[in-house]
Parts: sequence; structure tokens; C-alpha cells
Amino acid sequence: MGLNYGYFWSDLRFDSKLDVAIDRRGVTGTVELRPTPRMTLQLGAGAVFAGHLDTVGTRHELGPGWLAALAFTYQLLDGREDRPFLLLSGSLGASGARTRQELPVRADAESFLAIDARAGAVVGKTLWRTLSPYAGARVFAGPVFWRFQGEDRTGTDRYHYQLALGLLASLPKSVDLYAEIAPLGERAVAVGGGFAF
Repeated sequence: MGLNYGYFWSDLRFDSKLDVAIDRRGVTGTVELRPTPRMTLQLGAGAVFAGHLDTVGTRHELGPGWLAALAFTYQLLDGREDRPFLLLSGSLGASGARTRQELPVRADAESFLAIDARAGAVVGKTLWRTLSPYAGARVFAGPVFWRFQGEDRTGTDRYHYQLALGLLASLPKSVDLYAEIAPLGERAVAVGGGFAF
């Protein structure tokens, strides 16, 4: 089981003409099962509690809202001896919230829904059986639906990729802690921890 906090920011484009900057904060709880030593299945659910969308001179408050995801990983290389570990992953997620225009004037709340499918790979090396620095690359796609100024808009992320660096610490009593930063593509910062039993 795990608990994660994440902050991300990116750029969206709606109807091929409306550019929107977005940032969002959220927490997610996860339950992970390991049907085989190399494969994991993960179910996550959580809350969006803060964020903004900025476009054409207006600012819109994002949240509170919900998020949910289903993911799997497969260990292609186990990292034993001098080899690195290599994990392949895939996920499907969705997030919904209400947005409310704050500037230049306050307006009624509108709906916001994002759907996301992504695939990725993480490569790293475990040092002293405790610290595992890693690098990750992910690609993703999916629609974003937003009701903006009384009209239904359909958009997507402008980048469709994410490059990340992270560090995982494996502590006694089956406790793991991690921190990750993604400075390119969809930008993000995430921290979290988990407990295995």
C-alpha cells in the first residue's frame, strides 16, 4: 500500500486554437498486487485539492476533484550483479473537477475531465541494497474536456511525453520512500511512500 503527493504543470491546447496553462496538486492512495515476481498490478484513487488554468487573460481555480488510475509494471531486467534494473509500465487514468473563473471577474463553476493512457520505461541501479537512483521516460495521450465560457471544449496536452529522474529508498520493515522530478515535457514533482506486507 502507498500514499503519494504530486504537483504537475503543463500546457494544453483546446480545439486547435485555445492554449491553456495548467497546474494541479493531488494526493493518491494505492494498493499494489504482485501476481508474479516480475509483474505488479496497481489500483489508485485520490483527490485533486488545488490548481489553476490560465488562458486569454483569465484564471480559473481547479478543484476540489477526484482522480483514479489502473497501472501495471513488468520487470524486464532485475538489476542483479552489474546489470541495471529495467521496468516497463502502462496505465490508464482519469481525473475530474470543477473549475471556477477567478480573474478578471468571478463566474459560475464549469466541468473539467481529463483521461490519460500512458506507457513508460524506468532504468536504474540499486546501491548498497538501499538506494535506487533511476531515470524514466513516458509517453501518453488522451482527451481533456472542459466547459469554458459556456462552450464545451476538447483538447489534449501539447507535449505527450515526460522525462524524469528519481530516487527510491528501501528502508527496514518493508518501507519504501521515493522522490521524483520531471523537468521536461509534462513537468511534475512527486513524493511518496509505501509499505509491503
